[in-house]
Amino acid sequence: MRRVTLRLPTKAATDLGLVAPRFFRNNESLEVLHAFAAGDAVTQVVRIRRKARLPPNAEIERRRGEILGRYTLRHFEVLDRNESRNEVTALITWKIPKELNELVREFGGSVVPTRPFLVAAEETVVSFYAAEDRLPAIYGLLDDLRIQYNVSSIRTSHGDRGSLAALTDRQRSLLELAHRLGYFDSPAGCTLDRLAGIAGVSRNAISKTLRRAEARLIETALGRGG
Repeated sequence: MRRVTLRLPTKAATDLGLVAPRFFRNNESLEVLHAFAAGDAVTQVVRIRRKARLPPNAEIERRRGEILGRYTLRHFEVLDRNESRNEVTALITWKIPKELNELVREFGGSVVPTRPFLVAAEETVVSFYAAEDRLPAIYGLLDDLRIQYNVSSIRTSHGDRGSLAALTDRQRSLLELAHRLGYFDSPAGCTLDRLAGIAGVSRNAISKTLRRAEARLIETALGRGG
């Protein structure tokens, strides 16, 4: 498994529908902290850095409809704020645009996004895990799409995801999403029903997935994994 970081012009990201060009009128950057695909949509936890002071949450809530329409989102919700850095962490859901369909169809779960994944006004940094034998196909498809890119780094993954390496991609993705939304907090910041709705699966399905993931983590921690 390789951990790859690419750098490409942000225009390529806007052409693919990853971010709207007008986003940078009032914002400096968008960092993807977590992404989960379900059906024809992607749910992401993102960190947005504004150029100026953050508007109050009440104002953001009043403009929710405008924000959804402006950026073609299905969902937008503020999770956290950092006033000193003019940053807001938000949960967003958007439909996969047709420009990205080919990439999703071709690679699906064989490419796992990771950090750093940062979209700025001029340059976008994309990082992912992929099997070494899949890299030529990934580069080839980017070339076919006429996307200019530079390979910033390629590193062998030596279990750098720690005990999470014992999980399937789906288990890891749902577990990380649940953690980011506060599902494991006390009191819980997110209910199982809400988590299931965000992930686009049934309550029973996500409960089973989380229980299996937790069991694998415990087995690994106690040295009985594998």
